[in-house]
Amino acid sequence: MDDFQKGRTLVFLQFALLLVIAIFPDSANVPSWATSVGMVLIGLGVIVTFMGFRGLGKSLTANPVPSKEGTLVTTGIYSRMRHPIYAGLLAITLGLVVSSGVLTQIVIWAALALLLTYKSRWEEVMLTAKYKGYAEYKTRVPAIFPRLTK
Repeated sequence: MDDFQKGRTLVFLQFALLLVIAIFPDSANVPSWATSVGMVLIGLGVIVTFMGFRGLGKSLTANPVPSKEGTLVTTGIYSRMRHPIYAGLLAITLGLVVSSGVLTQIVIWAALALLLTYKSRWEEVMLTAKYKGYAEYKTRVPAIFPRLTK
């Protein structure tokens, strides 16, 4: 399997897990605090994901294999975290898990977190090979949890 096909497989698995989390039934007995926390996480996740999409511009691709015409982006939200789209997806889906009240759903979320961790590490191997400055960028900017100060 070549890198592009491996990337497509990882994206398929990612979307399958996202779908399972999104369609999982809600519990009838969800405390109001869980709903509130879930909505905050979803809101933050949507904002971070959108900023990640917007920041990448022409470099945006669903496949973790870097685009041939892409460029290394280290500004905007990418100056604070290397993987804002993954961070945003994790926040959105954790918000869905918390607000659903279905505790067994955390297992699916953990599988998604493991998949995105693997995907981001594999992606970074390719980004390091493609972009001269990526190795240095990686030492300055955290992967998922944002640097809040300069």
